[in-house]
Amino acid sequence: MERKLAGRDVLEPELLAEGGPRALMHATERLLARSYGFMYDAVVSGFPPYETLLDQVFAYVDRSAPVGGPTTPTVLDVSCGVGTVAARLAARGYAVTGVDAVGHLVDVARRRHSRRATSLRFENVDVAMATIEGAGTYDVVVSMHTLYWHPRPEAVIAACRRMLKPGGHAIFLTYSRPARVGRTFSEVRAGSGVVQAIRSLRWLVPTAVFEMLRHVDRRYLTETDFHAGLRAAGFEILESRQAFLAGISRLAWVRVAR
Repeated sequence: MERKLAGRDVLEPELLAEGGPRALMHATERLLARSYGFMYDAVVSGFPPYETLLDQVFAYVDRSAPVGGPTTPTVLDVSCGVGTVAARLAARGYAVTGVDAVGHLVDVARRRHSRRATSLRFENVDVAMATIEGAGTYDVVVSMHTLYWHPRPEAVIAACRRMLKPGGHAIFLTYSRPARVGRTFSEVRAGSGVVQAIRSLRWLVPTAVFEMLRHVDRRYLTETDFHAGLRAAGFEILESRQAFLAGISRLAWVRVAR
């Protein structure tokens, strides 16, 4: 029911004509996604647990396709938002394509980052719904916290698999449970102390509010289901771990199965 035009998110005429709750829900979700895309960048910038998470992701990217060879390794960042992760990967020497279904966020990513690196570009596309240029050529795919909210998570994983060259690698992150403020605060305090727990509220509170307002079917995958979905798409799981605040995320480093 949705198509992309010149980097913008637009609704199909029949959806607009329907009006009522469905159209309102769609419009509200788009507005929330745009708002949170801007807010999230400010919330996580310099936030130590998030920076640690990025260090872990970048380490897996480096292990997957080290920079310094005869060709520049290519990375696809799925649901790139305003492009922060994609830009950091480009600064590390990778040729990066960032894609996102929300056209307004892609516009922001282009304005912020595209002029800073010739090896960085952004496209307004939902990988589960449309073909991306360069299928079967990427060295690495990064998908950070897309699977838990996307209406077609299996299609996202399958699309990531199609984008990779033989032997290519991917790093998937998905939330394993809701970002409940009280529970996560207590777990961080038990593991890292009260100061770190208080600091964690910087991410927990706005995320909890955003999740409360969203109209999506959330999927908090168990480790078993997460791994089964990756294997079904044709991936071999190399490493898997809990990550981020008190292990709220599941991270998997995978390779196209031989």
